[in-house]
Amino acid sequence: MTTSSAVKVPEAEIVDAELVDDTALMPVVDAASPAPAYAVTRHTVLGPGELPPRADETTRFTEIDFEVPEGVKKRLNERGARNTRVNRDSTRIRFEQWCQSQGRIARPTTTTANVAAYFGHLMEKGKPDGTKYSPDSLLAYCGRIVSWYPKGERPDGSLIREMIEDYRLEEYIPAGGEPEKSAGLTLKYLVKVLAAIDETTRIGRRDAAMLVLQYGMLYRSVEVTNLLVRHVRLDTDGVWVWTAKSKTRRKGKGRWRFIRDRADLRIVARMRAWLADLRELFEPTQRDQNPASGEPAYQPNKPLFRALTTLGNLKRRTNATVRGLFLTGRAVNEMVKARAAAAGVALINGLKVTSHSLRAGPNTDLAEAEVPLAERNEAGDWNADSTLSDDVYNRPDGSIDISKRDPLDAVPLYGGPAHAAVAQARAAATVVREE
Repeated sequence: MTTSSAVKVPEAEIVDAELVDDTALMPVVDAASPAPAYAVTRHTVLGPGELPPRADETTRFTEIDFEVPEGVKKRLNERGARNTRVNRDSTRIRFEQWCQSQGRIARPTTTTANVAAYFGHLMEKGKPDGTKYSPDSLLAYCGRIVSWYPKGERPDGSLIREMIEDYRLEEYIPAGGEPEKSAGLTLKYLVKVLAAIDETTRIGRRDAAMLVLQYGMLYRSVEVTNLLVRHVRLDTDGVWVWTAKSKTRRKGKGRWRFIRDRADLRIVARMRAWLADLRELFEPTQRDQNPASGEPAYQPNKPLFRALTTLGNLKRRTNATVRGLFLTGRAVNEMVKARAAAAGVALINGLKVTSHSLRAGPNTDLAEAEVPLAERNEAGDWNADSTLSDDVYNRPDGSIDISKRDPLDAVPLYGGPAHAAVAQARAAATVVREE
């Protein structure tokens, strides 16, 4: 085989070469044009006889190919649930601020050592209130920080996770740092809370309606606050409630669920009373708290439960930039705790009553009534194969005692006759040993 001196292929362009005896298989080389350059990466996949794309044929983007409208850019920046974005961003900002305070580099890239040092700092110093960070919180922080960096430039998250698991076993658990559960606000305690509410007031009617609805639906606090007026329909023997989405069912279709009316919950009467209040309420203006000619609160796409003033009018929400007209889950939690405390059931079985108690309580009542796990998962919107309703959210009623009975109450105080009895028993034991 002969080679022409007129065709000169630069040595740097040869990736792989093979001697070919059959000249018919050799590509035709035009001396007037350079050899073709191909766009090949490690991800290129070619079929038999298929050539890679030529570099000079690749798409040539212009400025408009990288621009999006302002609304689209906002959606991209705010993708994901708002709580997730806020938690993610605040975690990253704290890490960046700590690195700056220590003379370390956080952006645009960082090192595994910087991240490890930061988590060591969190483990040793704990929270500002002096309590320890839970390992689960630290694992969440780790994921948020590591994913801040492009793939290929990320710190070694596996090393940090191993640190956290060691911390869990060697420091957190031995220090009594197990997460505290909320009490189960079962029906016999919920009726005590409802009985203590003054339902002659608009705030009382709102809170009572919210409590029975949250109990009946096994709702998380944010789920009850996300309800719209059109999501509730009163029937003759109960209430239909539409749940657009839940924590475990973010995608897919919503669902209607029926809560049958009961003499102890009176959900139909309480929801009817609150909806009547909503019909009387109008959005406040700067000059009038409840203008009769103003915008009605009772509209299909407005929130079902609203923030109220002490006089029972709608609160102005001009400063509520996060949730707007909607209540926050925190506000519901504070309401539940306050109502439980007023009824004398702030603590049940040593556990605090919170808004989550209205999820654990009905599940416990259902379990006591031997409702199957699959049916409880459906009622509480847990995953079909979840065991959380048995393992986490069940507070057996037999372990709950509001009377604060302590078995040690049966033990006499040390002193007086009790002291004499103990001394006598010790003396008898000493005689037996000597014999």
